[in-house]
Amino acid sequence: MPKAKSKLKLSYHEELKLREKILKHVSEIFRRPHGGVSPFSSLSSLWSSSSISRHSSTRTSAPPPPPPPPFKPDQSVLLVGEGNFSFAHTLAENILKTGDSIIATTLDSERILKRKYDDAHEHISALIQKGGKVMYNVDATQLDKCKELKNKRFDKIVFNFPHAGAGIKDQDRNILENQKLVKAFLISCIPFLSSRRHYSDKYDGEIFLSLKSGLPYDNWNIKNIIKSIGNLVIRATNPFIPSQYPGYQHRRTLGFQEGISKGDNEEISDKKAKILLIGKKNDPKKSKKRR
Repeated sequence: MPKAKSKLKLSYHEELKLREKILKHVSEIFRRPHGGVSPFSSLSSLWSSSSISRHSSTRTSAPPPPPPPPFKPDQSVLLVGEGNFSFAHTLAENILKTGDSIIATTLDSERILKRKYDDAHEHISALIQKGGKVMYNVDATQLDKCKELKNKRFDKIVFNFPHAGAGIKDQDRNILENQKLVKAFLISCIPFLSSRRHYSDKYDGEIFLSLKSGLPYDNWNIKNIIKSIGNLVIRATNPFIPSQYPGYQHRRTLGFQEGISKGDNEEISDKKAKILLIGKKNDPKKSKKRR
């Protein structure tokens, strides 16, 4: 059976522009001598180049799929500032399929953590069963003070939705405290990033920093902070899609608060969360080839 012809859909402005073009072309044809050639023969070229022709031969392409989570099974991962450890759990369970190369840390003590997040014990147990390691009382801004991390390097260092959680009502002071937190964290990471050039590691380490968009978060000016550090660069910016991390539940620094906190990751879905992948400037990925 012959294929049905697709309906042509032109916008008002496209149709108007095409009509004007055809009328102008016809007017020019009848002004000049034709030498026995039909004055309408040249309209075919106009048709072939018109927006109608283009509309009939092309289809609207679907948007490209989002990039997958930027983790590989053989990469070592350090997670800092974990809340209920649901991200560490899903990373081991669903992304890497193992926890052998994962160290998940929190600033809280074990007692405080379990008081703030009633589901933390479940996620921690699952992570440990997968081979992951859990550490308490680890300050993400002073990683060098943690003896257990001494002489270690990581392919990914992850900090999801950092927030000082200081409860400061003054907006400007709140922004400043969070800027200090992020900058101190980034500087603290540098000695712990793997490097193919300096250590012959398999990968060049990256910092995985997830953030909310909109106000007041845009006022943190993260790009300026990274630029001020000097030897770090943003390699990629990807959307943070909670569904890519099954079982992950975003939690606030102060824990789940009735009437304020939201379930089903609404707090990050509503804020168009993003991931910044940050690496060292002098890593081979960003260095120019020598001739």
